[in-house]
Formats: sequence, structure tokens, C-alpha cells
Amino acid sequence: MELSHVLKIKENAINDIFTVLSENNIRGKILFISDEVVFRLYGARVREQLKELDDANIITELITDNTLAYSMTFTEKIIAQDIDCIVGLGGGKVLDVSKYAAYISKRPFVSIPTTVASDGVASPVAVLMGRDGKPMSLTCDIPKIIIIDLQLILNSPQTLIKAGIGDTISNYMALMDWEYAVQNQKDDMNGYAFMLSQAALDALLNAKFTSITPDFIRVLADSHVLSGIAMRYAGSSRPVSGSEHLFSHALDYYGETHNLHGIQVALGTLAVAKLVEVPYNEVLDYMRRFEVDLNPTRLGISRECFVLCMQKAPKMRKNRYTQLNTQDLSVPRLQQIYDELVREL
Repeated sequence: MELSHVLKIKENAINDIFTVLSENNIRGKILFISDEVVFRLYGARVREQLKELDDANIITELITDNTLAYSMTFTEKIIAQDIDCIVGLGGGKVLDVSKYAAYISKRPFVSIPTTVASDGVASPVAVLMGRDGKPMSLTCDIPKIIIIDLQLILNSPQTLIKAGIGDTISNYMALMDWEYAVQNQKDDMNGYAFMLSQAALDALLNAKFTSITPDFIRVLADSHVLSGIAMRYAGSSRPVSGSEHLFSHALDYYGETHNLHGIQVALGTLAVAKLVEVPYNEVLDYMRRFEVDLNPTRLGISRECFVLCMQKAPKMRKNRYTQLNTQDLSVPRLQQIYDELVREL
């Protein structure tokens, strides 16, 4: 089954699933992956449309975790049952598990995100948990078809939308880190990928919105798709993932309280900006405009945890050179950064 990449972003796009899939020759045995909460809300509407496809045989699975081992169980099922296509409906965990299973099994993947809390909706990267509990960013393909329903996203919890804002904002530090790595001959530059990541960031920062509206959701969704395409050009998550993501990974592994990924990388962006002494007022003002709370104490991140995670961050991912590799990560310096963030945020 061969098809080109297809992107549909509009209000009530969930009602167009049958049309989009049939126009792109999606048919036969389909593995429909979701989770319990999302399936209860939207699963029936999607499944009914899938059943109308030619030769339809729909197998529904509700995921329970996002480990690599769990994703591989779906890969085995796809191959053993000769699945023709994978359709993922849900948030990050559902899409990452589906995306990686589709990549390994070499089946087309249809992504129907119910949130835009991260740029995973269109990225060629699946973040799955390893046996050691550490998140792994695994290379895969971008979805063959992406269907984003703007009204559905608008109706999602605002905490997830705010996390989506934070994830795009984190491109600010990721791009600085990439340039820094290239300057120090630790990485190569891909101009197209850099430009797309910068465009995703600029689209958001230049949008003159002060509240979460349908038009703003469109801009946010576009930004996430641009970030995903940037990763595809780069062949890695480098255009959108730097020191701020390493800090977030450390929080996931060492922290006692886990916050949404987009919130953690936004906090990491401000923390590293302070550490390397680069301007960040535009980023901070934008987060305040949408009332995104990044105060570490209110996020349950203690001073000790913050210091530990900043120190551990450079080792969270091999071959990801950032400014943290050469900065002063002493306890006094990091305690100072933490105290300043608490006062400022």
C-alpha cells in the first residue's frame, strides 16, 4: 500500500477520517490504537468511519504504557496478523507507541492527535521508556497521514495546550545549542532543518494572540508540524531538542514529581538561558501571556532536585552536545539560578 504524506488540519476534521483514508487507498485490516479515556470520548466516531473502508477488518487495542517492550508487542501483532495499516488516536503515548510499531513493521501510520502537548504529532521520533526507566528518543518515520481536528484540540484540557506552547518555545534554546555544538565541531548543521525549526518558533512568537482561541490553535498545530518536518530533514530531534530537553529527561528519571513534558522543557529553556546569560524576556513574556506557570516550587521541583537534574542533564543522552557541557554546574551556581527562577516566576 503506497501513499504520499497527507496533512489535514481543520475544525471538525474528525468527521473527515473516512474520506481522507479512502482517498489515500487505506483499506483492509487496520489496527486501531487508542487509550481508555480517549476511546471513550472519540473512539466510536473514528471506529465507525474505519469500518466503512473497503475490506474493513478493525482490531482495536487500548494501550496501558509507553515502554519499548510494550511497543514491540504491537509490532509482533502487526506482523503476525498481517495488519495493513495502523491508526493511532490519542496523545503522546498512543502516538509514540503506534509510530514506532508502524516503523518497525513497515506499515503506514495514520496519526489522529487529540492534544498538541508536544511536537510528536508529526515528528520522526518516538519517545519510549527503556528497561532502566530512562526515556529513549528512537528514530522512526513521520506519519503517512496526519489528521488534526482544531475543535477537538481546543476542547482538550488547557494544561495540555499550555504544555504544547512550552514545547514549541523550547526550540529557542534547542537552536542555540545546535549552533553551539556546530561551532565546537561536535555536530553538523542542516540549514533546512534549522530554518523550519526557527519558523515554527517564530510562527508562535509572532502570533498576536492573548488567549487560546481556534485561530491560535491553528498556529500552534502548524508550529508542531513544522517542528516535526524539521526533525525529518535533520534525521534526528536535534532542531528541537537541546539542553532543555536533557533537563526534562533528567526530571523524568530523577525527579519525584513529574510534570508535562512541554512545561518541563519550557522551564529548562529559562533555566539554561539564565545559566548561559542570554536574553529570554521574549520567551518569558509569551509564557506569561498565556498564564503558563513555570515556577519550580509550584511544579513540585525542589532546589535539591533542580540542582541534581541540571548536573545529570548532560549525561541523559549520548552524543547530544549542548552548552551544559561547558557551563559551571556547581551547586552554588545552580542554587542561585533556582532561587532567581522562584522569585521571577
